[in-house]
Order: sequence, then structure tokens, then C-alpha cells
Amino acid sequence: MKKILTVLFCMTMITTIFAQRGRGSGEVKWLSLSIKGGFGGSLLYNKDVMSDKNVKLNFSPAYSFGGRFGITYGDHVGINIEPTISNFGEVYSISDNTNGVVPYVKTQKLKSFDLFVSLRYISDYGFYVEAGPQFSTMKSASVKNDPSNLLFTDENSVNDYKTNFADKFTSIAAGMGFAAINGDRVQLFIGLRGAYAFGDLNPDYHVLNDGVYHPTTTFTAKTSPITLKLMAELNYFFGFWGDATCGKGRMMFFQ
Repeated sequence: MKKILTVLFCMTMITTIFAQRGRGSGEVKWLSLSIKGGFGGSLLYNKDVMSDKNVKLNFSPAYSFGGRFGITYGDHVGINIEPTISNFGEVYSISDNTNGVVPYVKTQKLKSFDLFVSLRYISDYGFYVEAGPQFSTMKSASVKNDPSNLLFTDENSVNDYKTNFADKFTSIAAGMGFAAINGDRVQLFIGLRGAYAFGDLNPDYHVLNDGVYHPTTTFTAKTSPITLKLMAELNYFFGFWGDATCGKGRMMFFQ
């Protein structure tokens, strides 16, 4: 919460600076709301897991949906707050013929609530770049092993699997794209966005040490979620803040 308040304070200061620069110059602050979604892939990066010769990482889907509130100064610079629900995880293929471990697949599925606070620059031609911090809260976590007839300790229904993961984590996210539709009131943006999380997602849990497979490596490296998604965003400008000739600001909404 302190991190979010700090970022919001900094963005408020930036907003004030832009407002002061625009006051008296006729620069308009546009207000917008968006719905958006994304689909791509995720990786729970851990160098100890990746160095285990008996483990192969498979494609793991990542998707998200949510909204965005934005303030755009003039035609180019925007400040945005974007709440989303995100799903990500990892899929491991595990096989250890030397120790008689039957090949199996372990699938982790994680869900988080994300708050992405960003600065976005949009060119005259509709191309954009964006970057900022993303604050995430873990909402749920599950694991499934296939085949399931083996004795997996991490599938114990008595324990809440989510307790193996950090409740909150922070990422840096950045993206770029273009406006497929770039109207005066409505825009449709298509782009790519990547995110990398700092810290350790599961500091006291070894995902491979599940009672069936005994890892060949130690587990001291941190686990950092990485996602890359294709994003689609439908943006609607619902109002603006303009400066009157007397110097006083005035908010107006479109009919």
C-alpha cells in the first residue's frame, strides 16, 4: 500500500506540473476510460529449475482482462491507472529414468490482481510506448500433476497451495503498439506488453520437490514471473478539462 501511495503521489506531482505548463496555453487534459484484455505466455524464471537436466519447461499461457482510467495532456502524454485480473503459471515436464521416476507433467496456475501505473506517449500517427510499475496481489494458486495416481505432497488438499507464494509482488512493465482505430472519441489499440517481477515469488517452496521427484540441484535462486502478452484496448474519451480565458479550469463531459 505504501508503494502504491508513493507512486500515486509522484504521478499527482507530474500531473500538477503538466497542468501548470498547460494552464493559459489552451492545452486540454482529456479524460478516458478503457476496457482491455491480453493473451500470451508466462515463465516462472528460476535458474536452479532451468539448470535441472531432468526438467523441461513447456509453454504456459498467460491472459488478463480489466480496465484503465487515463488523463492525456494535449495529444501525446498520458498518465494511466490500470486494474486487471491476470492468470499465469508454469508447465514442467519431469523425467528421471536413472532413479525410476515415471515421466509426468506438473502444471501451476496462478491468479493475481494487478495495478499498473504508467506513463504513455502517443505519436501523431497513433504509435505508443508505455512503462511503469505494476503492483500485484496473489489471489489464488493451484497445482495439478499428470498422471495423478502418484503420491504428490504438493497436491495435499489439506494445505492451501497459495501459502507457498508471496502475497504481494512488484514488477516493472513496458509496452508498445499502435492505434488500429484512431478516432476523436474512440480508439482501438493493439500492442505488446512485457513484465518482469522483482523479489522472490516463492522463497520457501521448491516446486520440483513434490515427494515424487527429488531435484538434482539446490533451490536457492529466486523465482521471478515474466510475462509477454498481446494486448487489445478499446479506449473512449468521456470528457476533458480545459482552461478558460479567465485562467480557471473547467471540466466538461461529452454528451
